[in-house]
Amino acid sequence: MAAAIWRIAANTGASPGTLGPAESGALVYGDDALITSTVAVAKPTAAGTAYSFTKSAQVEVTTAGAPTTAFSNRRIHHASAPSTGLTHFYRDDAATYVAPANAAADNATTNDATPTGFTVMPTTATAYDAASVNTALGRNGDYVSIAMGVSFLYAGGAGSAIALPSITITVDEA
Repeated sequence: MAAAIWRIAANTGASPGTLGPAESGALVYGDDALITSTVAVAKPTAAGTAYSFTKSAQVEVTTAGAPTTAFSNRRIHHASAPSTGLTHFYRDDAATYVAPANAAADNATTNDATPTGFTVMPTTATAYDAASVNTALGRNGDYVSIAMGVSFLYAGGAGSAIALPSITITVDEA
């Protein structure tokens, strides 16, 4: 049996056809850019949380398994928790592509607030899509949207070099 070859692809734009490989990195900004942008997510000047635009990601099969295999248990997590005041969120969008947009209106009163419909990114692998799907070429399983929040509690400096833990997506293959 030959395993399927896959990658995480990030979607930008109004339709899911605009794919970019995310295995070398995708950044979160205040706009839809995949890698480079000048639109920062600004830290609130008083209690509250500011949100990035979402990044829509998917497991993408680039070489099918032979004989046919299937992926299940798509999981997402951080390797470690981000700095205080920085939070990643995820949302299972099922089979419906949701064009990147601001994750939510900024919350003007609550630090580290979770946007409606999102879940705080865990530090242990957590299933967002358990369905078994054959490894045909293209998207495999649900889309997952990822966003970041910056709260007033963030004590680090501004700039593009803010260290965030890597986000890992894994699958089971059978």
